[in-house]
Amino acid sequence: MSSAFRQRRPGQFRTLIILVVAIGALLIALVGMAIQKPDNEYENVQGKQDMRQIFGGVRQLDDRLGSDDAPAQMQVFLDAQSSTYKDQFLDTIPALVSGPVRDGTLKLLYRNRSLTRNATERSFYGIEAAMKQGYGWQYAYLMFRNQDLAKEQGIDDDFLTTLAESIDNLEIEQWKQDYQDGLEEGSAMNADLQAQDQIAIDLKIRDAPAAVVNGPSGTEILQDAPDLAEMQAAIGEVQ
Repeated sequence: MSSAFRQRRPGQFRTLIILVVAIGALLIALVGMAIQKPDNEYENVQGKQDMRQIFGGVRQLDDRLGSDDAPAQMQVFLDAQSSTYKDQFLDTIPALVSGPVRDGTLKLLYRNRSLTRNATERSFYGIEAAMKQGYGWQYAYLMFRNQDLAKEQGIDDDFLTTLAESIDNLEIEQWKQDYQDGLEEGSAMNADLQAQDQIAIDLKIRDAPAAVVNGPSGTEILQDAPDLAEMQAAIGEVQ
């Protein structure tokens, strides 16, 4: 053993041990940072509590929201990815759901209608997959509320899955399966989306928010982003 080693004081050993431990901890931290999963980029999804209050307890089946015995029904043509539809949807649909839909006098029917030349948009498949479990309207609401986040992050599978995960009681694995199946070429979901687009074409719906209201007293077609008062008036006309 060298004389230099024999002459080291106990404090020097403690300093050396502390330094070794610190270096080891730093290395572990760096490795952890390298392999850990990134934070959820979509953790700031807006509107979840509002969604629960608006739609909670209201009967849903596929595209339908409200009682089948309602004296009036309204088809609404919507593009959940388009900012053209955002304000009109948020200014009218929650109020209708809280009013005539909840009290049993109106049934709403959801129609996906793209403003692009393509009859489908990626979010449409997410909405349709949620509809299979009776949560399509909630999903569409979150899509409208989070259009800005969608523009920042991109409308990809991760974003659409995060919206699904924000809906209470939605079976996520089933939603994922239905969503992926729908994206397959020639799927039944794709055919249904094409049929919804054809309904709008047959009714000569223009490239703007629109609604078609039916009841015992006739039919009213509301074009060019009708406001809440116009929708309420049309409901009264057809009842």
